[in-house]
Amino acid sequence: MNKWPAIAIILVLMFPIVPLVKAQPLIIISVSQEYFEGRPGDIIKIPVTVRNVGNETAYNITVYISGPVKGFQYTMAAISKLEPNQNTTVELTIYIKDDARAGTYDLKIVGRVGALLFEKPIKVRVLTVIDYKLDIQVKDRYLYGSDVEATLIVKSLSNGVIVGTISYELYSEEGLLKKDSWVTYINPQDKWSYTLFLPKPDVGKYTIILRAEFAGITKTITKNFLVYRRNLTYEAYFENGIIYVRVVDKEGNGVKDVPVEIEGVLFKTDPYGLVKYEAKEPGVYKIKLNLDGRIVETFVEVKKLFISWEQKNGTLILYTRDASGKGISNVSIEAIGPNGRVYAVTDENGRAEISLNETGYGLITVKAESSRYIGAEISITAEKPKPKETTITITTTRTPTPIQLNETPTQIEQPKRGYGYLPIIFVISAVLFGTTSYVAFFMPIILEEQLDKYYFVKVKAPKLRGIKNLRYEKVINAVDARATKGKVSIDGNKVVWEIEELGPEEEAFLQVLL
Repeated sequence: MNKWPAIAIILVLMFPIVPLVKAQPLIIISVSQEYFEGRPGDIIKIPVTVRNVGNETAYNITVYISGPVKGFQYTMAAISKLEPNQNTTVELTIYIKDDARAGTYDLKIVGRVGALLFEKPIKVRVLTVIDYKLDIQVKDRYLYGSDVEATLIVKSLSNGVIVGTISYELYSEEGLLKKDSWVTYINPQDKWSYTLFLPKPDVGKYTIILRAEFAGITKTITKNFLVYRRNLTYEAYFENGIIYVRVVDKEGNGVKDVPVEIEGVLFKTDPYGLVKYEAKEPGVYKIKLNLDGRIVETFVEVKKLFISWEQKNGTLILYTRDASGKGISNVSIEAIGPNGRVYAVTDENGRAEISLNETGYGLITVKAESSRYIGAEISITAEKPKPKETTITITTTRTPTPIQLNETPTQIEQPKRGYGYLPIIFVISAVLFGTTSYVAFFMPIILEEQLDKYYFVKVKAPKLRGIKNLRYEKVINAVDARATKGKVSIDGNKVVWEIEELGPEEEAFLQVLL
């Protein structure tokens, strides 16, 4: 066989292959050791040798570490130029972060030239760190009457699971109140917590001690808190239709958010220490205050004005009284009639006069107002007096009878005539005077009056003697009844009032809520 054609065929086949075999860089990465150890917070420095074993110069070589992102932080290095058979050394750094878990990790040192990658595997072991911290979350001061919550916390600073014991003790000034203990584990960077609840503790100083032991490491923390009561005072009064309750501290400043209950309705004091309650009906209002856990009860009596009147010729006489019949002074009176408005103020006896010539006659509306009482309003009809009848009466009483006796002798015999009804008038007057005197001096006086939902009864003993074992009964549908003296009971639809004794001219009052 001729060998030349064969050689020619071989050359032809090799021709396209020759251009593919080109010169290119080829690098080798080496390290002095392949295993490293560290704890969270440590920095590991790794010297890396890079050698170009190719037949071409290597440009822009990048050397870096490839591995897990969580728990680690890496650096990188760059080599701008590396000739064939030339080597150089760079330093890479691994930072182990605090959240790195304990264990052994596989990493790679990578060298990159263009699209070519060259790798060198290494191992890094993160050592286990045992550490933790204690905390007690509780306020320094609590008002008496408040609940106390304290949170006990054990925070793991370890990068591995820790197992140990936790315990606490709670002390008051009198000694140990509570204690407890647990055997538990805590995951890396996790925490254990427990809420200690103390309902409305007494006034005094308290101490919480928290203890823990993990992997032979023992720690203790102590926290104190104080339960105290402020020096609070209060006042409660009625004025201008409003019941006021004010709470102040020892400096006289208003205290906010103090619970105040009025007739079963709960309020809290405003920033000025005030609670306002509109009183629309007379009566005794019960008030309960919670002064930092000290419960105080008080009462405010709300009274109502009553108006009575009489007309004397062109004058309207008004009387303002309370439920007991006592006259009330300094009450503002407003009378509105056909001709306009007239104002007046009652005297020390509760009496005021209004000129009907100014208000006009006919329908008149009278209003009575006082800062100490619930006001009253009535409508009355004032009649215009008759001038003629008044003039005749005055002329008759002023007739000069002595002159007539001297001028006419026959008038001396007039007394011999019949007296007509004069003796009868004297007898009736005597009987009435004796009866009223007897009632005033020997018999008790009982007055009754109803106003809206209230029924009032007044009993007054006579002037010359007292009353014993007085019993008053009234058939009436009553919801409640109160008396200034004696005992009151409600039996079905009947109110029974019993008084053992009243002194001469002594008064007692009964108030019935219908």
